[in-house]
Amino acid sequence: MTTHRAAVTYGTGVRRMSRELGFEGLIEDEGFFPRLLGRNARGRDEKLLYGPDLPVVLLTGGPGMGKQRLLELLRDQFGRKVPVAYVDCADARYAEEAARRAGCRSEATETMYDIALRVSEWEGPGGALPAPRFFAGMAAVAAGARLRRRALEEELARYRVLLQPRRALGRFMRNVLTGYLSALAGVVAPAAAPLVGAALTEFLEKLASTGAEPVRATYGDYPGAAGSAGTGLRLLAHDFQQDGDEREFAEGFLFRALREDLDAAYTGFGAALTRVGRPAVLLQHANWPVGRGLLTAALADRAHGHRERTVLVASERAAEPLFLADEPRTEQLAGYRPDQEEPPPWQRLPTRGRLGQGVLLLHMPLLTTEHINKELQRHTGGAPEAARLRRAQSAVHRLSGRRPRTVQRLVESAGELPELDNDRELLDQSAVLDGEPLAVRDVLLAELVLGQLPERLPVEHTDRWLDLLTQLSVAHTGDCARALLRIPQLEQTAGGLTADQVGGYLLESGWPACERHFIGDFGLRQLLMSRLHGPPDAGDEWRRNHGLLHAHYRRRAETPDRAFGTTAAHGLNHDLVAHGPERAVRHLAVKFPVYGEGAEEWCDQLLALAQAPSPGGHDERHARMTVARIEGTKLERQLDELLHAVWLCEERTRPPDIAAADRMTHLMQELAREYAEAAPVLTARAGRWERRARNRQPLQSCSCTAHIGEGS
Repeated sequence: MTTHRAAVTYGTGVRRMSRELGFEGLIEDEGFFPRLLGRNARGRDEKLLYGPDLPVVLLTGGPGMGKQRLLELLRDQFGRKVPVAYVDCADARYAEEAARRAGCRSEATETMYDIALRVSEWEGPGGALPAPRFFAGMAAVAAGARLRRRALEEELARYRVLLQPRRALGRFMRNVLTGYLSALAGVVAPAAAPLVGAALTEFLEKLASTGAEPVRATYGDYPGAAGSAGTGLRLLAHDFQQDGDEREFAEGFLFRALREDLDAAYTGFGAALTRVGRPAVLLQHANWPVGRGLLTAALADRAHGHRERTVLVASERAAEPLFLADEPRTEQLAGYRPDQEEPPPWQRLPTRGRLGQGVLLLHMPLLTTEHINKELQRHTGGAPEAARLRRAQSAVHRLSGRRPRTVQRLVESAGELPELDNDRELLDQSAVLDGEPLAVRDVLLAELVLGQLPERLPVEHTDRWLDLLTQLSVAHTGDCARALLRIPQLEQTAGGLTADQVGGYLLESGWPACERHFIGDFGLRQLLMSRLHGPPDAGDEWRRNHGLLHAHYRRRAETPDRAFGTTAAHGLNHDLVAHGPERAVRHLAVKFPVYGEGAEEWCDQLLALAQAPSPGGHDERHARMTVARIEGTKLERQLDELLHAVWLCEERTRPPDIAAADRMTHLMQELAREYAEAAPVLTARAGRWERRARNRQPLQSCSCTAHIGEGS
C-alpha cells in the first residue's frame, strides 16, 4: 500500500542562485512562455504561440532541475500581466480542508477552489475573473451532500466569493455580468436543509435557470443530462457522492467548468476590449494524485475536441509521465529542449482520444559552463587565482551534471575555493540546511533523495531508501545489483525490495538510466559513494561491498557480461577497489594476446577494469604507473604500470591527466614493439585513447558521463 507524502521544503544557503539563471531563453521577450501567454514580463503583447488548440506543457526533469523555480518565476514575473494561478498539488492543506466536510469536498475540489480564488483576486487588465460555472457545480455538490442547515449555509456562502470578485470589473463587463451573477448568488441565500427530494430538485433547477447561458451550456452537456442543466447538476451531485471512477469524473467535469469560466472571460466583444494574453494555471507536483487527476481530465477534454484558452503548465519528474504509461500509442510524445532548439511547431495528431497527443514535454534545461562560472565568480566575491577557479569550476561541472540545484549547493560550498585533488573532496565541504551546517553531500541527499521520494515507494521503505541506494552505489548492471541484494549482510537493508523495483523507482523519480551503472546519474552516484566511503581514511563498507561482488562473480564460470565483456572482468573490477590490483594484473597477463588473437577483447577488458572508481585515501596510481610494485614477470610489471595509467585516464572525478595519457601511450607502444602480432590493435587503441584523453573525454563513454569533458 502506498502512502502519499507531502512535499518537503528545505532551508537555503546564505546566497541564492539567481532565479532566472538558465531560464533566459524561456522567459525573455519573444521566448517560449511570453509567446504562450501572449504577454512578456514587461507587459507588452507577444505574438501568440499555438492555438486555438493548446498543448498541456509538462516540465520534465528529475530532482534538482528547477521545475518549481521556473513555475514560481512564471507566477511572479507574469502574474501581474495575465491571470496566473499557481497551486502545489502536494500541499497538505488541501487534504486538511477537504477532511472538514468530506461529503462535499475533496483534495481536487479544494485545489480548484484555490485556483478560482486566485483568479478572483486578479487586478490586471480587464479585472477579476468570476467563476459562475464552477460556483454552480460546487453549490450542487454541497446541496446534494444532505448537510444540516447551518453547515449548508456555510458551504454555499464559501463559494459566493467567486461571484463577488475582490476588485470591481470594468463598467461594460459589470453591466453584462451583474444580472446572472447576482441571481446565482441569491439562489443560495434562502436554501433550507437538508435538501432532499423535491427540495433538492427545485434548488438545482433554480440554480440552473438563474445561471443563464453559462450554467445551462456547461451542465446541460453532462453525460446523461440530455441538454438539461438541472439534470446535469443533479447527476454531478450524485456522482460526487460515489467512490472511484464516478467521483473522479465529477471532479474532472468541475475542472472543465472552471476552465470554461476562465475562457469565457476572454471571449466576446467586451473581452476583446479589456483582456490581453491568456490565463494560466500552474500545477506544481503534478505527478501527485490531485495533479494527475486534473491533467488527465483536461487532456481527455481536449482529446475529444473541447477547446479553451487556458494555458496549463505542470511539473512532472519522469521523462515518461506515469499517468500516460499505459496509454497505447505508436508515436513519440512531442518534446521541446529549450537549450538546443526553437519552440517546435505543435499540432494535435488526427487520432482522437489519445491523452498523450495533447502533451508537449518541455525538457528542463541544464546550466552551461558559463552559468557555472558566473555563479562561482559571484560567490567568491573577488578575483581568485585563475587556476583554482578553473579547478573548482570543473569539479562543480562534473559532480553536478549541470543540474541547477546541485550547481547551487556545490557553488555555495566551493565559495572558499578549496584546493582539490579529487572532486569528491568538495562533497565534504560545509553547506547549510535549515540553519544547520552539514556536509554538502548530506544536504544534497536530503534535498534530492529524501525530499523527493518515489511517488509509489511503499511507506514502510521510506526510512531505508537512502541507505539502500547508498549500498547499491557500487553496482553496475541489474545483475550486479541483484547479486548484492541477495547477500545476507544487505538483505535487511533491502527490506524485501528487489533491485528491479529499486531501478523502477529511480526512473519514476526522474533519475536517468545508464547502460553501465545501476545508479544512472553520475552526480547522484558520487554523492552516494562518498556517503558509503565515509571519511578519506575509512571506506570499510565501500570495500566490503566491492569484495562481496568480486566473490559473487569469482564463483561463477566465466561467461559473457554485457558491461564488462566477461564475468571474470566484472568481478576483477570490484576486486581492484576492494583488495588492490594484483589479481587484475595477473588476469591481464594470462589473457594477453601474445600471438595477436583476441587483442580487441583484451583491450576492452583492460578498459573495463580501469573504470573502477578512485580507491580513496592515499592515491598510489601516479607512482605505480611509472614504477611497478607487483612481483612477477616483465609482462606483469608492464601491465601493472599500464593498468594504473589507464585507470588515471579513466578517472572521472578529477581533471584529465595528460601525464597519465602520455604514459599510457608510451606503455602501449612499448608492448606493440615487443609483441608484433598484437601490434596493429595495440597501436590503434593507443592512438584512439590518447586522442580522447587529450580531448578531455572518458576513454569509454556511457550515458551518465556524456557531459564530462565539455567544461572540465
